[in-house]
Amino acid sequence: MTIRELRKEKNLTQAEFAKAVGIGVSSVSAYESGRAKPSATVLAKIHFLYGVAIDEEKPAPKAKQAAPATKAKQDAPTPKAKKRAAKKPTEPQIIIQSPLGGEITPFAILARVGQVDKVYIRVDLNKAFWVKGTQTGSVDLW
Repeated sequence: MTIRELRKEKNLTQAEFAKAVGIGVSSVSAYESGRAKPSATVLAKIHFLYGVAIDEEKPAPKAKQAAPATKAKQDAPTPKAKKRAAKKPTEPQIIIQSPLGGEITPFAILARVGQVDKVYIRVDLNKAFWVKGTQTGSVDLW
């Protein structure tokens, strides 16, 4: 399922979907048109919120290239590219720490519990408890 298919299935506008996932409307538009690919964090949020895996959106259109320049010139980043790279915000990394010193990320927990409706973390019990419909269960964290 693509982001556009999921959004249409849930009867959401791009703005409503963006707000639910915590991204900008322009990002949703870029993902749907294939100009950009969602990060692993965005895909995990979508999976967590809607319980579906997102397929690759259509590939971004290839830009027309001029005649190749010299190798050194092709490899060197432009000043504009350097400036953009410096301004690009990084996504925060969430790490859950055990009182005994172990660490785990939310993505590692989701990989262990699979597709579920809810996950509750109890570091004092070393457990992640999950709910899927009327079923419940738990997995050890460390």
